[in-house]
Amino acid sequence: MTAPIPLGASGLVATRFPLDPGPAIDPFTLAGPSGIVVHTGNRVLVGLGTALTIPLASGLDSDADINRVAELLASIECSDHLDTGDGPEGGRSPAGAGHAVVAFGALPFDRSAPTSLVVPEVLYSSDHEGGEWVTVVGTERVVLPATGAGLRSQILGGKLLGGLYLGEQRDALDRPGLPEQIHPLASDDDFCAMVARAIAAIDKGELVKVVLARHVDVIMSKAIRVDDLLRRWSRLEPNCTIFSLPTAEGQFVGASPELLVERSGTDIHSRPLAGTTDRFRGDGGSALPVELLESAKDSAEHRLVVDAIERALRPFTSTLDVPTEPDLVHLHNITHLGTSIIGRLAGGTDDDVPSVLALVAALHPTPAVGGEPVASARAMIARSEPQSRGSYAGPVGYVDAAGDGMWVVGIRAMTIRGRTARLSAGVGIVDGSEPSTELAEANLKFTAVFDALAPGAPFSTSDRAGTDAGPRAAVG
Repeated sequence: MTAPIPLGASGLVATRFPLDPGPAIDPFTLAGPSGIVVHTGNRVLVGLGTALTIPLASGLDSDADINRVAELLASIECSDHLDTGDGPEGGRSPAGAGHAVVAFGALPFDRSAPTSLVVPEVLYSSDHEGGEWVTVVGTERVVLPATGAGLRSQILGGKLLGGLYLGEQRDALDRPGLPEQIHPLASDDDFCAMVARAIAAIDKGELVKVVLARHVDVIMSKAIRVDDLLRRWSRLEPNCTIFSLPTAEGQFVGASPELLVERSGTDIHSRPLAGTTDRFRGDGGSALPVELLESAKDSAEHRLVVDAIERALRPFTSTLDVPTEPDLVHLHNITHLGTSIIGRLAGGTDDDVPSVLALVAALHPTPAVGGEPVASARAMIARSEPQSRGSYAGPVGYVDAAGDGMWVVGIRAMTIRGRTARLSAGVGIVDGSEPSTELAEANLKFTAVFDALAPGAPFSTSDRAGTDAGPRAAVG
């Protein structure tokens, strides 16, 4: 791994090649246990190795550091062979290819905590039209005998350019271990008491909403194979963004349904979610939970989030389309209220517009994961939750040298270390909330994650004695 390099002094060059035709590459196997994956319906990015670490000493609170990230990425000289026949040094890139140099991050929920972005040594990219390309970043320009020739066979063989080891392609095992223990870090009673204190604070007018999170450690019978987990998750939640990024706490993986913000040129998109119910109702039939749309409590909670995002984005935009009514977002076991917010940043293509990372800083944390007012909610979270959230509910995504990129909210997620997965789930507390209902919602969200980790196994945090949060067998 390369040590952190001061901003503006990378001394790096990048070379991007199209991939030659051949057998399919499995991005999850390629990333392995510690690589980077961001997998959406339209684009797949896999990062390997570390060419550059970009520190954000004050997290998202330092405008200067955020503004210099895109400058540093743009300073990396790039030889782009994704051309249209305009010469060996490359011409126009295919639509959707984006800039060759990309930095990734799984940022902490605590926006002021020190963090960093990573530019990988090797970046594999593919799009929904079947295009594939590889970017190599280092201190020397990469030269191939023929542009792109042999790259696929090197990737499939587990070696690439200078001996960097890649995840050798293999047949999918898809045989998860069994859960041995489910260990809530706080009991059901303690969680309900925490929710009750938040409701009392709302009744006193101290705040309007706060999102409180709970954490559960699941200990498996064998080491968790990240690639198999991600593969199962992508089948389970095909409409979510599947992600996997290394953090100090372990590999942070998830299937996020919530788009914080995406920027492409001057076009921006946000897709906030708030308001939750079961995907199926009653006797297990397929009736959709349309009553969620009729719930005054859930609609008010959702509008709180939408209004906050509109206030944050409006100063940056020339146009911003904010629907007045939400729609239903269906996941495999949960339905949310969602709203698609579409806008255009003020200024032309030649004018300065905020990078996607600057927009992330303006938005995070939204009331979907924090609360309202923001300062009061953050203070209650800090004094109420017994454990740090780490990257849970923080922004996860990437930014390129043009300032474009995509960031989702790091929910429906877990942190993996060996045989242990720490699952996290949050619930929004507003006027009308009840502790027992919020406990059930948290368990519903835990189940959404647990189903990918241990398909077919039951999940429960209940403690019949109600006096501790000791380990419980997951199966019996």
